[in-house]
Amino acid sequence: MPSTTSPLPLTQQISLACAGHTRPVVQLSFSNTVANNHYYLISACKDGKPILRDGSTGDWLGTFLGHKGAVWSAMLSADTLRAVTASADYTVKVWNAISGQELVSFLHNNIVKCADFAGSDELVITGGQDKVVRIFDVNRPDASTTVVTHAASVRSVKWSSHRNVAISADTGRQINIIDVRAPSVVKTLEAPENIASISLTSDGRMLSCAAGRRILAWDVDSFDLVKDFAVDYDVSVAAINPARTRIVVGGRSDLLIRSCDFESEKQIAAHKGHHGPVHDACFSPDGHVYATGSEDGTVRLWQANPGSEYGLWKTRKI
Repeated sequence: MPSTTSPLPLTQQISLACAGHTRPVVQLSFSNTVANNHYYLISACKDGKPILRDGSTGDWLGTFLGHKGAVWSAMLSADTLRAVTASADYTVKVWNAISGQELVSFLHNNIVKCADFAGSDELVITGGQDKVVRIFDVNRPDASTTVVTHAASVRSVKWSSHRNVAISADTGRQINIIDVRAPSVVKTLEAPENIASISLTSDGRMLSCAAGRRILAWDVDSFDLVKDFAVDYDVSVAAINPARTRIVVGGRSDLLIRSCDFESEKQIAAHKGHHGPVHDACFSPDGHVYATGSEDGTVRLWQANPGSEYGLWKTRKI
């Protein structure tokens, strides 16, 4: 079981710092690619004000105003026309992503830590401190369906468009694969240590997990474990690029963003830019950019292939 612990010098890269938040940024998500190869980035923050940005440049496009507590999760629908946010104010809200108008609010009985659209912009799956995973219909906001109750608080829910299943993970070691149509749990996975985060590749084909000092990945077609390796630091997030050649890793107790080779599992680069621990990371749908969110209240955009010309990064002719 190879490890990524080989010491490497910090490598230089100019990241784009995206201001706008005033408290820790806890979750990030890129949209699908839309017209003209464009895409967006949405961020969740403890300041209670999710922000929508241009995905390739980080330029501010709008702020969703209405929550009265920290926002722990923010996701965009497949067509990018709607957003869904989960908050400490006991609500999940669905928004018009173009106008910023609140469309519907789903009331819970405890802090909500995560939400995602479940196959359509009419269905929303949620999870939180009460340990329950629920499905809501936008057209019937007062009615919900309980899918499963975890043994611990639900940390994350994700929708895999590839398999048309939802995936929920708690703060313990349990990951559930959910058939939303039934609705029922069709498979349960177990992490070797308490889960810090789970991530999906943009095509929904690969599930990754940060758990203690372990990085794991499953093939979503079979849910066979394809990666399980140890590092010598506590991992907060492990995000895999669409080509499945790179893993970007954030640490829970340091300020570094590390890149590991997917095949060899060896660390190939380490970058420093944030002034606080990294809470989340994700790749753009084309794989050219990845975003990181930190305790320092900033979002940073990084090039997956430094030195190439892309977005605001320009090559200098000498």
